[in-house]
Amino acid sequence: MNPAVRYQIKHFKTLKSTNDKALGMARKGAPEGLVITADYQTQGRGREKKKWVSPRGWNLLFSILVRPQVRAHKAPLLTQLAAQAVRKVLAALCPETLVKIKKPNDVLMNGKKICGILVESSTQAGKIHFAVVGMGVNVLGKISAKIAGSTSIHEETGKKMKKNNVLDRILAVFSQKYAENFQQDSEPLYNRN
Repeated sequence: MNPAVRYQIKHFKTLKSTNDKALGMARKGAPEGLVITADYQTQGRGREKKKWVSPRGWNLLFSILVRPQVRAHKAPLLTQLAAQAVRKVLAALCPETLVKIKKPNDVLMNGKKICGILVESSTQAGKIHFAVVGMGVNVLGKISAKIAGSTSIHEETGKKMKKNNVLDRILAVFSQKYAENFQQDSEPLYNRN
């Protein structure tokens, strides 16, 4: 793996799903570090084929392509790393709230869902060929009025945060955790400098 790889962010106004777009590009040989973002998904999804509904432009919808070159049984660790990254960032941005991980793939703020994570992978010869780490983080708007049991940063804190700032922080923390767990002695995928 090339230790000089950095995130390459591709933004779309509308996609079927950021995971689908990233998976398609991964199959065509896209490099590790590709990040797909969208303002709106027509067919966003979570685990067990549950729908992920997000009003246009309100939330952070993105998928990260990684190629960790490890045994397939390590794939669930990617979900844990993503959840830890989101929890750490939201706890720092919103210290007045209680941010917790709800296994296997959700992050809660003040007991309500603020983030869902979906990791989809392809394996070859018992190793992960590539994996796509999809995340939806509720940033703006009154989510609870639309989806019971959910919330947003704005709803919990009154803060109107810029989605790109939240994305930047999540990518930085995820990159550090990914490097620590999958890229021994190499640089992180993403440096904020």
